[in-house]
Amino acid sequence: MSSDTRPWRRLIGWGVAIAALGVIVVGLLPKPATADPARRVQQLSERLACPWCDGQSLAESGSGVANDLRVILREKVDAGWSDTEIYDFFTARYGDQMLLDPPISGWGIALWTMPVIALGVGGWIIYRRLRVTS
Repeated sequence: MSSDTRPWRRLIGWGVAIAALGVIVVGLLPKPATADPARRVQQLSERLACPWCDGQSLAESGSGVANDLRVILREKVDAGWSDTEIYDFFTARYGDQMLLDPPISGWGIALWTMPVIALGVGGWIIYRRLRVTS
């Protein structure tokens, strides 16, 4: 390969890395709240875990407990509670394991940052290997 193509290869590599990082950031952005109460209950139930079901959200679970919690969730939405108030209500009763999106504090910070760190380390390793072989 000629030495003219190396800068373009690096530029393309950096472009791909930045695009991948952008996709990750956009994927982590919270979804906007909807005004439709039924849709809002659906969105919230997808982000709240069933406390008696292994890894299932309230929306996925067909258990009686999940049905009861969806009724409570619907009552809170109809009463005009904000998303934060609803999350606080459920976590006060069942703990942080009710949240399928871990809070960004304590161990939650590690859960949110580990994929970004892994991507960075992987990119650095690939960069070093390509630099050694070229």
